[in-house]
Amino acid sequence: MGGFKACLCDDVQGILCLYEASYLSVEGESILEEARDFAKRHLEACLLQNIDENLAILVRHGLELPLLWRMLRLEARWFVDAYVKTHDMNPVLLQFAKLDYNMVQAKHQEDLKYVSRWWRDIGLGEKLSFARDRLKENSLWAVRIIFDPRLGHCRRIMMIIFSLITIIDDIYDLYGTLEDLELFTIDNGISMQWINFQNT
Repeated sequence: MGGFKACLCDDVQGILCLYEASYLSVEGESILEEARDFAKRHLEACLLQNIDENLAILVRHGLELPLLWRMLRLEARWFVDAYVKTHDMNPVLLQFAKLDYNMVQAKHQEDLKYVSRWWRDIGLGEKLSFARDRLKENSLWAVRIIFDPRLGHCRRIMMIIFSLITIIDDIYDLYGTLEDLELFTIDNGISMQWINFQNT
C-alpha cells in the first residue's frame, strides 16, 4: 500500500476524492501516481463489497472517466440525474440545479443560433460545398472550453474561429498540391513557431 494507511479505505467518498485529485498531478509526481493506484485498487474492491448503491454509482462513474477529463456542463446534467435517486435528496437544491442547467443551456443555444445565422449569412457552406458544416461540434468544443454563461461573446468568437479553422483544414486537405502544402506549412513561419513552442 505504499505510504497510505489502510484505515483510509473505510471512507469510500474520501478515496474517490483522492482518486479524482490524483489526476491533477504533473508528470513525475510519484506520490500522486501512487495515490491514484491506491485509490483505484480500493475503489474497485469497494464495488465488489456491499456498499450504498448511490455511492457505487458515483464510484463506477469516477472510475470510468475522471471528472477532470469530462465536460463540466454535461457532468452537471449527469449529476442532477444521479442526485434524484439519492435518499437524502434536497428538493429545493434539486430544483435550483435543474433551473441553473436549463438557463445555461438556453444561453448556449443562443450562441449556437447566433453562429448558425453568421454561417448562413456569409454563405461559405454554399460557396465551398466541400467544406464540412461542423457548427454543432465547434459549439461543443467552445462550451467545453468556456462554459460560463456570462462569456457568451467570447464563446461565439471561439465558435467562429473553430469554423474557419475547419474550412482551412478542408481546403488544405482537398485542394493543396504538395508544393502548396509545403509552402503553407513551413514557409509561413507560423507552423515553425508552433513546432518550436511545442518543443519548449
